[in-house]
Amino acid sequence: MAERIYVMNEEGTPQPLEKEPFAKEEILQALLAEHPELLDGEQIKPGDPRRWILIDREVGISEAEDASPIWSLDLLLIDQDAVPTLVEVKRGENREVRRAIVGQLLEYAAGASKTWTVAELRDAFEKKHGENADAVLYDLLRSDDAAAEKFWESVRENLKEKDLRLLFVSDQIPDTLRRIVEFLNEKMPTIEVLAVEIKQFRGESLQTFVPEVIGRITAPDRSARARRKMSSRLEFYERFDSPEGRRAAKRLIAVADEEGAEITLHEQAVVIGMEHSHNSFVNVAWLYPTAERAFWCNSTGFTFRCGQKADIPLSEEARTWFEAWKKQFKQDSFTTEINSNHPSWLPAWVIDPVDADKHIDILEKRLRDALVMLKTA
Repeated sequence: MAERIYVMNEEGTPQPLEKEPFAKEEILQALLAEHPELLDGEQIKPGDPRRWILIDREVGISEAEDASPIWSLDLLLIDQDAVPTLVEVKRGENREVRRAIVGQLLEYAAGASKTWTVAELRDAFEKKHGENADAVLYDLLRSDDAAAEKFWESVRENLKEKDLRLLFVSDQIPDTLRRIVEFLNEKMPTIEVLAVEIKQFRGESLQTFVPEVIGRITAPDRSARARRKMSSRLEFYERFDSPEGRRAAKRLIAVADEEGAEITLHEQAVVIGMEHSHNSFVNVAWLYPTAERAFWCNSTGFTFRCGQKADIPLSEEARTWFEAWKKQFKQDSFTTEINSNHPSWLPAWVIDPVDADKHIDILEKRLRDALVMLKTA
């Protein structure tokens, strides 16, 4: 059955626009490169619509590091949360849109996450946009140069953690691809897999595009997931409702990695600690994805404390140092002290994950200082 939509002309008469497939895949690809908003970021994430910058078209992908590219991705976009978005475009008449495109894009994603570097992507972006590159990035982030540097660092972390979005785009998404996309998106909660059907309608003097996002699912029951130990950092990051909290968590965990700390996945949190030279182990940070309710020992959001009981060996130098460390948090306007009046719980300082992003430079330094002290004292 032929599809059409109607628009009112100036005389108030409905004028039909007939559905028309794209003549070539390159036409749809070029259209999306020029207008990525046609992917309809509001449908992808209602209430927090995705926006993108275009890195480039026909982006090369290698099978191994230091090897020449053997594949070419149609479009590479990155959204405002620094999530690389791999886009592959097919016409509905192309038989590959049914199944072959799935294996193709998954193979691209595996190669890209392993071989792409942030320096290469940033260079490609700047070459693509030339003297307008800074303005394009500013429009995406709606912030200053410091935010731009943090953005590229977040891109690096997302590539490392394989935090990606895969988009299959066509003017006609067949039922077979719909089922595959829905299955993958349900079973790969840390990698977003979606299809976008973009229908084209034409009339005598008008052209209209109608996008539909396919495969978006309701977020898994977080309370049910919290009853089991998290299996990966990606699962931890996916539990954040706010991009700011996720970004802050990634930066703190990156500091812990750099200092050789032990990073432990628990049921509800990531815990950061360090072995002390006096044969004891000290936890210093508990990162929860939410500040809405308290967890163990009133911990919530990002909690900082010297997790060391008095009867476990800790050097006098370390004890003195942590007393000064605690006073720093006590003087902050953005942290809340907890447990100070509880006889058996250690005093701690809590910050909402969203607020942590605003003060991340301070928190990074304090975490690094604590870890370095534990290693060396």
